[in-house]
Amino acid sequence: MLKRSDLLALNFYKKEAFTGSLTGMRYRVAKDGDDLIATVWPEPFSYDNTSDDKKQSEHFPYSEEGLNAIVEWLNRIREEQKETWENAPFWVKR
Repeated sequence: MLKRSDLLALNFYKKEAFTGSLTGMRYRVAKDGDDLIATVWPEPFSYDNTSDDKKQSEHFPYSEEGLNAIVEWLNRIREEQKETWENAPFWVKR
């Protein structure tokens, strides 16, 4: 389960996108105009090397509340699509 502290400070997103992963689910948070956009896709490939049809995205306000909403969304998507992430090609169960 992700926590707000797993994402970076709001100002970071002015210049860079942030990527991470959680048990087979890769995610990316980036500034998109006046918003933040969060995207998820199955491992193992990077954002740029994954076809768009395997990605899911959602827009959020560019604010602390937006980052909190992203954490909630990522956790919900992780739980709702658990089989997708656990069946990602290179996910190794420990």
